[in-house]
Amino acid sequence: MEEQSRWDRQAIFMGVAVLTGLYLAKLYNYLLFHTMVEVFSIVVACGIFVIAWNARRMMANNYFLFIGISFFFVGIVDFLHALAYKGFGVFTGYGANLATQLWVVARYLQGSSLLIAPLFIGRKVRPRLTAAAYLAVTALLLAAVFGEIFPDCFLEGQGLTPFKKGSEYLVSCLLIGSLVFMWKKTKSFDPAVVRLLSAASCFLITSELAFTLYNDVYGISNMMGHFLKFGGFYLLYKAIIETGLKRPYDLVFRELKESEERFRQLYLETPVMLHSIDPEWKLVSVSDYWLEHLGYQRDEVIDRRLTDFFVEDSRRYAELEILPQFFRTGFCKEVPYRLVKKSGELIDVQLTAAAERNEKGEIARSLAVMVDVTLRKRAEQEVELLNAELTARAVQLEEANSALQATLHQLETANHELEAFNYTVSHDLCIPLTSIDGYANLLLELSCEQLDDQGKGFVGEICSATDRMGKLISALLDFSRTGRSEINWTTVDLSLLARDVVAQLRIKEPERQVVFTIADGVVVDGDFQLLGAVLENLIGNAWKYTGKREEAAIEFGTTQCLEKPTYFVRDSGAGFDMGEAGLLFAPFQRLHGREEFEGNGIGLATVKRIIERHGGQVWAESEVGKGATFYFTLN
Repeated sequence: MEEQSRWDRQAIFMGVAVLTGLYLAKLYNYLLFHTMVEVFSIVVACGIFVIAWNARRMMANNYFLFIGISFFFVGIVDFLHALAYKGFGVFTGYGANLATQLWVVARYLQGSSLLIAPLFIGRKVRPRLTAAAYLAVTALLLAAVFGEIFPDCFLEGQGLTPFKKGSEYLVSCLLIGSLVFMWKKTKSFDPAVVRLLSAASCFLITSELAFTLYNDVYGISNMMGHFLKFGGFYLLYKAIIETGLKRPYDLVFRELKESEERFRQLYLETPVMLHSIDPEWKLVSVSDYWLEHLGYQRDEVIDRRLTDFFVEDSRRYAELEILPQFFRTGFCKEVPYRLVKKSGELIDVQLTAAAERNEKGEIARSLAVMVDVTLRKRAEQEVELLNAELTARAVQLEEANSALQATLHQLETANHELEAFNYTVSHDLCIPLTSIDGYANLLLELSCEQLDDQGKGFVGEICSATDRMGKLISALLDFSRTGRSEINWTTVDLSLLARDVVAQLRIKEPERQVVFTIADGVVVDGDFQLLGAVLENLIGNAWKYTGKREEAAIEFGTTQCLEKPTYFVRDSGAGFDMGEAGLLFAPFQRLHGREEFEGNGIGLATVKRIIERHGGQVWAESEVGKGATFYFTLN
């Protein structure tokens, strides 16, 4: 009694210490606090599953097995909830709504499982079918959440949705129902366990109610809900372990001492290969499962030596080593044997035995259990084969790596050749174009009087075409270099770069009436030259497409999108149809005709390549006649 009291004091002290530690973690970092609580509940859920699943063949109370299977899937969803929590940054593109939806899914699974579990006390559970059913339900719920079919549960700036609050109240009702059903089955539990289950349910119900009150995922109501969940899971774990393992075995052995008949019935009917042998190694009793598994009748095995059912190697091993040793020490554990079924099939088993002694202390018989490990041994052999395959694949990967290195060398050579080709293009094409343009202008100057208006128009078209061709060649060369040039990382003042671009545009067309708004202090890490090209193209496009406005506005600034700083260039120009936005960043694609606005279709493709090389994204939003906004992010 004194020992139990001391254990209770230690448990209380440890509980207070853990809760204090969680509160200090919350003061330091709410995400740390949240993760610790969720990890605890996940470990408890998975621990219950592991114990229940591995003890399922010996389990008398299927309540525990059903809870174990269901809580494994609750743990999976809670794990995803922890990863999706606001600020964790695992699932990009989602807000606090995702974590709240996953929370609701986990609580529905938990509440409904606790409500249904008492129905399986004294009833058979098919573990694999139950696990498959939970897998299917969980998969469908997760698909609904990530497929954005599941109702919203939390809206930024508004807080919890009516669906979320209603779900918490419904889960509370499920937990209350589970509490009522459990009280109706009190005879199947120890009184102390009933108290623990009741307390756990109360903690979890109060936790659900607390989660109907918060507007901030980092708020005090949210924190109290997690504290209550922590306490509920601790009590639930303690109650289930005592229900599923400790108390059933205590009950069995107490009844064995009270009734020999009940022991005999249990021994015969238990789904385990049990047997006993006397000092002459003869079988004196076997369980029904032993007979069923090996295919014999009882009169075919009683009074026969156990080793008669072994293959020759196992027989010699048992008779020369294990059996003499057992009848000296009274114990053996997990001894490997190979048995022959009546059908002739060979199986591998592990035998563990303890001795039953008479009043003189002599070994009268063994109490032994055999576990069929045939499938496990096959699995081990398959693992060995897989390891051999992995080794072979590792060799293949090494060879592939060597081939990859050779390919990289070839690519490097190809890049050098491409550089040479680019030089040839710029030199061999630009010189003839310059000649054509020069002679066309000279023809216009020397033969102006001999040419009529149509002739002069033809010569003008030649000059315009060579000018466009030259600009296109220059743009193509710049586009090629952006994909191959090495990035020189440095601190870049985008605000200063934007002002330089604006100054150059005003010098070219001083008569334009354009209002520029440039945000101050926009500083990033990147390549100065490449980011300068990005702003030249984006602000240059804005300047071009506002050219038909008497008064135009162009803005460069920052906002927050995709949970990272986002930069934008906005204009009040011609805009474009969002239905054609997919063509926007493709080379040579133009959403406006050359007769409306000049250009070669390379600028935005260059922008996209530069931004992606900086680990970012670029996209645009627009409406015809109402301007356009180009957004981009950097790594």
